[in-house]
Amino acid sequence: MLADHYLDLYRMAYDVLHNETDTEDVVQEALAVTMAHPFLVKPYNYCVRILYNRCYRLLTRKDYILPDQLPDVASEESDSEMHEFRIEQLRKFKSQLPPRIAKILDLYYANGLTQAQIAKTEGMSLSLVKKLFYIGHEQLRQQIIESEKKWNKYTQ
Repeated sequence: MLADHYLDLYRMAYDVLHNETDTEDVVQEALAVTMAHPFLVKPYNYCVRILYNRCYRLLTRKDYILPDQLPDVASEESDSEMHEFRIEQLRKFKSQLPPRIAKILDLYYANGLTQAQIAKTEGMSLSLVKKLFYIGHEQLRQQIIESEKKWNKYTQ
């Protein structure tokens, strides 16, 4: 029964991972875990949840690189300029964030703490840490997108 949904599961995982090999592995793991529990009322829903959990667990690994993040070897000089520009902009944008949000992002990215560990050390609820992390991450992302538009206009 679950095998009938393989293509749906594959598409869901590929939309998250953008990598065929990892997508196949995640789908197979999710199917194996689901089939190990034969008495589930809604096995498809369980399998989808397992699938997304495995995808996001894979993405949160520090060494995981999405295919569109691979460096372009042909233009190393412009890449280093772009990297320096991004670092400079990121520092500038981070300094504009509220101190509470900036501290959460620092603890997560620089110190490698999980959101649960941050909540415990900062004396906040996990849901508050997740909300502040999301807000800060989205603000940085929007500012980076805008700065890259300016960079592309400047370099062309």
